[in-house]
Amino acid sequence: MHWSCAHRSLCCRYVPVRGPGDADVSCLDDMPEQTIRFGISDGNDRRAATWRVWTPTAKSDVYLSCRALGGTLKTSLHQSGSWHVAYSQKSYEEYVEGAVPKQNDRYLQKWPRPKPIAEGVTLAYRIVTPHSAIISPIGEADKKVAWIQNCPPNRATEIDILIISPTILISGWPGKNSMGTKPVGSYKLSIEETVWVVYWVIDSPDLSAANKGIGRFYKGRGKKDLEPGNLRALVFGEEPDGSRVIYDCAVARTGR
Repeated sequence: MHWSCAHRSLCCRYVPVRGPGDADVSCLDDMPEQTIRFGISDGNDRRAATWRVWTPTAKSDVYLSCRALGGTLKTSLHQSGSWHVAYSQKSYEEYVEGAVPKQNDRYLQKWPRPKPIAEGVTLAYRIVTPHSAIISPIGEADKKVAWIQNCPPNRATEIDILIISPTILISGWPGKNSMGTKPVGSYKLSIEETVWVVYWVIDSPDLSAANKGIGRFYKGRGKKDLEPGNLRALVFGEEPDGSRVIYDCAVARTGR
């Protein structure tokens, strides 16, 4: 089993990790569900964004969110095959509506479940984190996170979320033998499919072809909110194989 790395991101959307609202991570970590929490760290006191993949008990819908955003924005991979990235209705109305041009509803992306990359194997989502993005301090809220060691300089870590059919037998975990992936965790859905989170080190992505735009502030936000350090941004993109990708990036200030 083999799949290509995420180097050809197009149609990108940029979302700040801080905001629009102040997230309460702890309230999400106590819900009854199957959950995998993970992130990349330097092995000391710094990390990239932390993530949560979960499925409510006795359900087969899979959700993904950046923990710093709380319930503000999440990816929904529904059993029906209708998948999307969206703000919560409350967050959209309070922070986004009327402030972000062309964002006429709460959905950032909508797409159907992609075709399998191999028999019974769906590559659902990718998260790509460059070596340079490990800048945020590790805090008390990160106690339950499974840490992935940061990659070498000038490289990136790609974390892949895959959904595997119950008819497929896998030796170890997806990509173990053919790609050298390493496991983060897995769990079984009520329809017997298995959700896997694995990672591997790739060449640092070239985002020079990504579409450019003008930054906008959410309602109630302004330049003062950019003053604290450790700023992060999430870049949402699409891949030719039908999967979606998030680039987790540190924000470099130019002084302008």
